[in-house]
Amino acid sequence: MIIDYESFTGLLSVGINPDTGAPSITRDAELGKIESYISVYEQEYLIRILGEDMCKAFTDYLNSKEDGVDDKWDRLLAILSEKYSPIACYIFFKYIADGNYSVTNVGTVTSADGDAVSPQVLQIRAWNDMVNINKRVYKLLQGKEYAGVCFNPCMLRKISCMGI
Repeated sequence: MIIDYESFTGLLSVGINPDTGAPSITRDAELGKIESYISVYEQEYLIRILGEDMCKAFTDYLNSKEDGVDDKWDRLLAILSEKYSPIACYIFFKYIADGNYSVTNVGTVTSADGDAVSPQVLQIRAWNDMVNINKRVYKLLQGKEYAGVCFNPCMLRKISCMGI
């Protein structure tokens, strides 16, 4: 994985503070939840910006770093692993969409007190920040050494509260 739970602080905070030193079942559960989102949606993000074949080539490179250095993949990795990562923005967008819902043995429920608010404002900010960084990624991927990349154009479209 390119990112981990430490990417979800500051503007992308999901309320996990794993380094307090005190054991916590809730913290461990939340940490497991964000790690499961990372394992699914990091791959989805990479497929959307690279396409299936180039995503496989990139992840193969990441998994076999000892075989040498490939400057083209290292340049991409540098952008994707910045402190404010476009991958983290994408995962945050997905993660908080589910935040107002819980699955129980009686079905899916929302907050009982009625004080739950829509995560839409945070989602829009995270998505649009991701798009801004993706513009740099897209520019990089236009180089001849990235022939075969299939960049999904929706990853360059900003959204608004109107869904457009």
